[in-house]
Amino acid sequence: MTLLLTPAALTARRQALADPVALGGLAASLQRELHAALDVPVPGGKSRLTRHGGRCPSCTVLLTFDPRSPHRHTCPSCLAVYSDSEHHEWWLMNAHLWTAEQCTRAAALGLLCDDQRAAGRADDILATYADRYLLWPNRDNALGPTRPFFSTYLESIWLLHLAVALDLREQADVAARSSGGVIRDRLIAPSAHLIASFPEGRSNREVWHVAARLAAAALLDDARMRDAAADSLRSLLRTGLHSDGSWYEGDNYHLFAHRGLLSAVTLAEHAGIEIPAASMQQFDAGFAAPFRTMFPDGTFPARRDSQYGISLRQFRTADWLECGIARRDTPELRAALAMMYDPAVPEGDTGRADSTADAERNLRGVRLTRADCSWRALLCAPIDLPPLVGAVPRSELLEGQGLAVFRRDAGRFWVGLDYGDPGAGHGHPDRLNLVIATDTHRWLDDVGTGSYTSPTLAWYRSSMAHNAPMVNGADQGATSGVLRAHDEQGDAGWVVAHWTDTASGVRFVRTIVVMCDYVLDELIWDSAAPVFVDLPVQGAVRDDFSGAPWCAPATDEPQVAHLSQRLGQLIGAGSVSRLVCAALPSPAVPDCSDDERFALQLWTETAAYLWRAETIGPPAGQPHGLVSLRQSGQSGRSVRLYAATTTALRLDVDGAAYLIRRPEGSTDRHRRSPEGWRVENVETADVRLLRGERDETTASIASIPHLPPPSQSECRLPPDGRVHITLGEPQYLPTEVSWHEAGRPTADVYVQAPHDGVVIVAVVVQIHRAPYFAAAQNVNPLDNELSDVNSDGVQLHWCSLRDGTTWNSALAVPDRDAVRLTAAQGALDGLLAAWEPSDAGYAMRFSVPWPAGASALTVAVCVNDTPPDRERRRGQLVLGNRGAHSAYLRGARHAPDGAVRIVFEPQHP
Repeated sequence: MTLLLTPAALTARRQALADPVALGGLAASLQRELHAALDVPVPGGKSRLTRHGGRCPSCTVLLTFDPRSPHRHTCPSCLAVYSDSEHHEWWLMNAHLWTAEQCTRAAALGLLCDDQRAAGRADDILATYADRYLLWPNRDNALGPTRPFFSTYLESIWLLHLAVALDLREQADVAARSSGGVIRDRLIAPSAHLIASFPEGRSNREVWHVAARLAAAALLDDARMRDAAADSLRSLLRTGLHSDGSWYEGDNYHLFAHRGLLSAVTLAEHAGIEIPAASMQQFDAGFAAPFRTMFPDGTFPARRDSQYGISLRQFRTADWLECGIARRDTPELRAALAMMYDPAVPEGDTGRADSTADAERNLRGVRLTRADCSWRALLCAPIDLPPLVGAVPRSELLEGQGLAVFRRDAGRFWVGLDYGDPGAGHGHPDRLNLVIATDTHRWLDDVGTGSYTSPTLAWYRSSMAHNAPMVNGADQGATSGVLRAHDEQGDAGWVVAHWTDTASGVRFVRTIVVMCDYVLDELIWDSAAPVFVDLPVQGAVRDDFSGAPWCAPATDEPQVAHLSQRLGQLIGAGSVSRLVCAALPSPAVPDCSDDERFALQLWTETAAYLWRAETIGPPAGQPHGLVSLRQSGQSGRSVRLYAATTTALRLDVDGAAYLIRRPEGSTDRHRRSPEGWRVENVETADVRLLRGERDETTASIASIPHLPPPSQSECRLPPDGRVHITLGEPQYLPTEVSWHEAGRPTADVYVQAPHDGVVIVAVVVQIHRAPYFAAAQNVNPLDNELSDVNSDGVQLHWCSLRDGTTWNSALAVPDRDAVRLTAAQGALDGLLAAWEPSDAGYAMRFSVPWPAGASALTVAVCVNDTPPDRERRRGQLVLGNRGAHSAYLRGARHAPDGAVRIVFEPQHP
């Protein structure tokens, strides 16, 4: 019995593949491809993450990966060729993954097709990696311990392929079984234990950790590793999948995580591991999930951290669907695979020859057949496919993740409201985000996320980059919205959802009504205190409309200054152009059409402003238009009508009713009624009533449980007193080494009662080395974090005493006699810092201004540990840790939950 196949299934598959056309000729196509690359050597060296490695500096797109070209890398857009070392170090990541996948393909062909050349290739790769693995250093990684890579999840994908390959080779060859012990000792066991040392909890990366550990545990006959991995798998299925089968981090991560779950679940089933039936139902439902939300052009929406404009027509997606049909044949999966194998789609390069295992390198969608799948389908897909019958895409409500999708015109018109689960670390602050697309144009778009190492990441992860409401110019908080109503009656449908901004308490209700030729969008909000509310629309609009003219705003107006500053922070100085505004009277119905895509008319109940700017667009795309309605006060209502530019519809508002007038004279009247939403044709008196209202107490929200954040600890400080806290091993967050291996660093933190300011002192003790203060760098060459995070120094995080809500973060690094002080979040807010050396380290002294009436300070302190022989931080001593287990990806950030709240006792006369 192999890791993935029973003896009976293995025998049946070998017999079937004796026919060269079995599985659509997949085995023959894989053999041709593999034999053409037998001379490519196994790569040597550890890969490295840098800000620009692997990307064209001009076009910002990923450079083409060619396994035969380690030192010359071509931009697919401008065709420039680069040979810098940072591009080679990125190439190494792809080369290791490509080689591991070659190994699995070769082993599968050796076993199933008696291909001895393929078998020899697999044996050579396994032996070479076993010789080299322990020679690569486990250090300076970006996300978790690893030797060949810079992130643990990449090593997990790599190890999974190599483990499956070793298993297949041992099933086929006695000689492979005799050498398997060495490969287990030098490669499988140390890699698996390294991966197991870095649990990532509820994460797409942990999915691949689990799959690799399950495969390794079976090869090592390690019951303890198997049981721990099984527990993690059950937890991921329970907490990572919504009730509709979708992965909580978004469409892009669903495809990535679910492929890992496919490997892990298959391994678990063959190992006899029990998985709850409810979890298996959700897992099986996940194969169809991306096709339920697919755009009319065959791409998936770029929600959250998804890549932009990615076609589902990738060979790995067809491969995954074939395995899904083998597990549970459903009409939905047959229709999805029929779309994948549509012969009308133009031919092109599938990218399989240069595939980097399960780390995506997405290409444009091309014609696919069964012969384009990979080793996973060779082992697990049906021998014979059932008849594939396509289907017209229909409207969908995915209540688990909180996404309502309406489709019209046989699926060529798509409207979606994303109201639910914010998606955790890969989520965006975009609750109540509205997206509209046709088969040829994106009306209201979501442009996803570009490179994680680019400063533009801040823009793509902002509320302003979406079609969602925001308060006082700040990003939304990470809370779910709630479904209030949903119904569809023929070509009329509606969805209502509400969301409350956690910082301001402003409550929003958004109602979307979708007809066959237009979309009506109503936003209502209310607040206990005066605020200003923006509702951005990602689209360029005409310079002239039936309202006040656009003009350059008065730069001394506080809201204008804030908007300009915010856009500059998110996009970068000089990247925002043509910032103009227009004052709207009350009521107003300006026509703000985008001539190329759609006509937009909007109505506002009270006087408001329109803001317009040109910003960056999709990653590696053209500049993007943005127009935003800004209302002020304690409540507001606005309505937008979206329609094709050819329809010439007109919006009128009569009290609580919205009138949509067509040029031929017919009128639709929309209004809310006690029964739901009433749509009436005024001329024919034809009425459609949309119902489906939910009780607020039972309305569906995200089905995945969320643990509450840890509460802040609190201490009380008497007048003229001070707090003294020692940070040591329990407070040390490491990267690749433990606190003992790091030389047992400590720090004494003192907080003294305020006079003119609160004094915070961190006395850092490093027994085995002198402090290392890195030279100043304008740009971090490794990623988009502040460069000073990779230096000895101290981070101070505190809640602003001026307004009691703003969370500030500052990074302080000694620089000769001064301190290099940088605001990482919020503002310095009058913060002062000084330092002095000591016999065993150094001391950093902060002074936080103390305004009249303040009585408490919420604070966290992080001491960075970076010896001079490293390029990335080794760890942190943290006062106010909220449950983190490592220093990876923390940058100069720290959340306020879990920080220490210090209450200062008043002086008594």
